[in-house]
Amino acid sequence: MPSAKPHIILIDGKSGVGKTRLAIHLADALDAALVHLDDAYPGWGGLVNGRDAVIETVLTPLAAGLPGRYRAWDWERNDAGLIVVIAPADVVVIDGCGVSTPHSRNLASTVVWVECDEAVRLARLVDRDGNQFDDFSDGWDAQVDAHIAQNNPIGTATVVVRT
Repeated sequence: MPSAKPHIILIDGKSGVGKTRLAIHLADALDAALVHLDDAYPGWGGLVNGRDAVIETVLTPLAAGLPGRYRAWDWERNDAGLIVVIAPADVVVIDGCGVSTPHSRNLASTVVWVECDEAVRLARLVDRDGNQFDDFSDGWDAQVDAHIAQNNPIGTATVVVRT
Protein backbone atom coordinates (compact mmCIF):
# COMPACT_ATOMS: atom_id res chain seq x y z
CA MET A 1 0.00 0.00 0.00
CA PRO A 2 1.46 3.38 -0.97
CA SER A 3 2.32 5.83 1.79
CA ALA A 4 0.86 9.35 1.98
CA LYS A 5 2.01 11.90 -0.58
CA PRO A 6 5.52 13.03 0.40
CA HIS A 7 6.86 16.57 0.52
CA ILE A 8 9.16 16.70 -2.50
CA ILE A 9 11.90 19.32 -2.73
CA LEU A 10 13.64 19.90 -6.07
CA ILE A 11 16.95 21.79 -6.06
CA ASP A 12 18.13 23.15 -9.41
CA GLY A 13 20.93 25.47 -10.49
CA LYS A 14 24.12 25.56 -12.51
CA SER A 15 27.14 23.41 -11.69
CA GLY A 16 29.16 24.67 -8.75
CA VAL A 17 26.49 26.83 -7.08
CA GLY A 18 26.03 24.58 -4.04
CA LYS A 19 23.01 22.42 -4.91
CA THR A 20 24.44 19.20 -3.55
CA ARG A 21 25.67 20.76 -0.32
CA LEU A 22 22.23 22.31 0.26
CA ALA A 23 20.51 19.03 -0.61
CA ILE A 24 22.65 17.08 1.86
CA HIS A 25 21.98 19.58 4.66
CA LEU A 26 18.23 19.58 3.97
CA ALA A 27 18.03 15.80 3.72
CA ASP A 28 19.93 15.38 6.99
CA ALA A 29 17.83 17.98 8.81
CA LEU A 30 14.55 16.59 7.48
CA ASP A 31 15.44 12.87 7.56
CA ALA A 32 14.63 12.84 3.85
CA ALA A 33 15.35 10.47 1.00
CA LEU A 34 18.02 12.03 -1.21
CA VAL A 35 18.63 11.61 -4.93
CA HIS A 36 21.51 13.30 -6.78
CA LEU A 37 20.99 13.63 -10.53
CA ASP A 38 24.79 13.53 -10.88
CA ASP A 39 24.48 9.81 -10.15
CA ALA A 40 21.99 9.30 -13.00
CA TYR A 41 23.09 11.46 -15.93
CA PRO A 42 24.25 9.07 -18.68
CA GLY A 43 27.51 10.85 -19.40
CA TRP A 44 28.40 14.44 -20.20
CA GLY A 45 25.79 14.75 -22.95
CA GLY A 46 23.01 13.26 -20.86
CA LEU A 47 21.41 16.10 -18.89
CA VAL A 48 17.98 15.77 -20.53
CA ASN A 49 17.97 11.96 -20.71
CA GLY A 50 19.12 11.53 -17.11
CA ARG A 51 16.75 14.16 -15.78
CA ASP A 52 13.76 12.79 -17.68
CA ALA A 53 14.53 9.23 -16.58
CA VAL A 54 14.69 10.30 -12.91
CA ILE A 55 11.43 12.26 -13.23
CA GLU A 56 9.72 9.24 -14.77
CA THR A 57 11.17 6.39 -12.69
CA VAL A 58 11.95 8.11 -9.36
CA LEU A 59 9.96 11.31 -8.89
CA THR A 60 6.66 10.09 -10.35
CA PRO A 61 6.47 6.89 -8.28
CA LEU A 62 7.73 8.60 -5.10
CA ALA A 63 5.08 11.31 -5.52
CA ALA A 64 2.52 8.50 -5.47
CA GLY A 65 4.09 6.97 -2.35
CA LEU A 66 5.71 4.12 -4.28
CA PRO A 67 9.39 3.14 -4.57
CA GLY A 68 11.43 4.76 -7.31
CA ARG A 69 14.44 3.42 -9.16
CA TYR A 70 17.05 4.61 -11.58
CA ARG A 71 20.10 3.24 -13.31
CA ALA A 72 23.23 4.82 -11.87
CA TRP A 73 25.94 6.00 -14.23
CA ASP A 74 29.44 4.65 -13.71
CA TRP A 75 31.52 7.73 -14.52
CA GLU A 76 34.84 5.86 -14.30
CA ARG A 77 33.76 3.23 -16.85
CA ASN A 78 31.58 5.70 -18.79
CA ASP A 79 28.81 3.13 -18.83
CA ALA A 80 25.51 2.29 -17.18
CA GLY A 81 25.85 1.04 -13.62
CA LEU A 82 23.63 -0.57 -11.03
CA ILE A 83 19.93 -0.04 -10.42
CA VAL A 84 19.35 2.14 -7.34
CA VAL A 85 16.03 1.78 -5.50
CA ILE A 86 14.67 4.74 -3.52
CA ALA A 87 12.14 3.80 -0.85
CA PRO A 88 9.08 5.97 -0.27
CA ALA A 89 9.67 8.66 2.35
CA ASP A 90 7.78 11.49 3.98
CA VAL A 91 10.26 13.98 2.51
CA VAL A 92 12.25 13.56 -0.70
CA VAL A 93 15.05 15.86 -1.90
CA ILE A 94 16.21 15.64 -5.52
CA ASP A 95 19.07 17.85 -6.65
CA GLY A 96 20.69 18.39 -9.99
CA CYS A 97 21.07 20.61 -13.00
CA GLY A 98 17.86 20.54 -14.97
CA VAL A 99 15.57 18.96 -12.40
CA SER A 100 12.95 21.75 -12.49
CA THR A 101 10.65 21.23 -15.48
CA PRO A 102 6.92 21.85 -15.80
CA HIS A 103 6.27 18.13 -15.20
CA SER A 104 8.59 17.79 -12.20
CA ARG A 105 7.26 21.02 -10.64
CA ASN A 106 3.76 19.57 -10.90
CA LEU A 107 4.86 16.67 -8.69
CA ALA A 108 6.94 18.73 -6.25
CA SER A 109 5.98 20.63 -3.11
CA THR A 110 8.93 23.03 -3.13
CA VAL A 111 11.26 24.05 -5.95
CA VAL A 112 14.56 25.73 -5.10
CA TRP A 113 16.81 27.56 -7.53
CA VAL A 114 20.38 28.02 -6.26
CA GLU A 115 22.65 30.68 -7.72
CA CYS A 116 25.83 32.58 -7.03
CA ASP A 117 28.11 35.04 -8.79
CA GLU A 118 29.63 33.52 -11.93
CA ALA A 119 33.22 34.10 -10.77
CA VAL A 120 32.46 32.33 -7.49
CA ARG A 121 30.79 29.43 -9.34
CA LEU A 122 33.75 28.95 -11.65
CA ALA A 123 36.23 29.14 -8.75
CA ARG A 124 34.23 26.51 -6.86
CA LEU A 125 34.32 24.20 -9.87
CA VAL A 126 38.11 24.50 -10.07
CA ASP A 127 38.43 23.95 -6.30
CA ARG A 128 36.17 20.91 -6.48
CA ASP A 129 37.26 19.30 -9.74
CA GLY A 130 40.56 20.88 -10.72
CA ASN A 131 40.78 21.07 -14.49
CA GLN A 132 39.90 17.44 -15.13
CA PHE A 133 36.52 18.26 -16.70
CA ASP A 134 37.54 21.29 -18.79
CA ASP A 135 36.92 19.36 -22.02
CA PHE A 136 33.31 18.81 -21.01
CA SER A 137 32.33 22.00 -19.17
CA ASP A 138 31.30 24.12 -22.16
CA GLY A 139 29.06 21.37 -23.52
CA TRP A 140 27.55 20.77 -20.09
CA ASP A 141 26.94 24.47 -19.50
CA ALA A 142 25.24 24.69 -22.91
CA GLN A 143 22.83 21.93 -21.87
CA VAL A 144 22.09 23.75 -18.61
CA ASP A 145 21.55 27.06 -20.44
CA ALA A 146 19.15 25.32 -22.85
CA HIS A 147 17.26 23.89 -19.87
CA ILE A 148 16.99 27.36 -18.32
CA ALA A 149 15.70 28.86 -21.59
CA GLN A 150 13.18 26.05 -22.13
CA ASN A 151 11.91 25.40 -18.59
CA ASN A 152 12.25 28.74 -16.74
CA PRO A 153 13.44 27.16 -13.47
CA ILE A 154 14.45 30.55 -12.05
CA GLY A 155 11.15 32.35 -12.61
CA THR A 156 9.07 29.40 -11.42
CA ALA A 157 11.08 28.54 -8.28
CA THR A 158 9.33 28.59 -4.94
CA VAL A 159 12.57 29.80 -3.34
CA VAL A 160 15.74 31.33 -4.79
CA VAL A 161 18.87 30.79 -2.69
CA ARG A 162 22.06 32.79 -3.24
CA THR A 163 25.20 31.10 -1.99
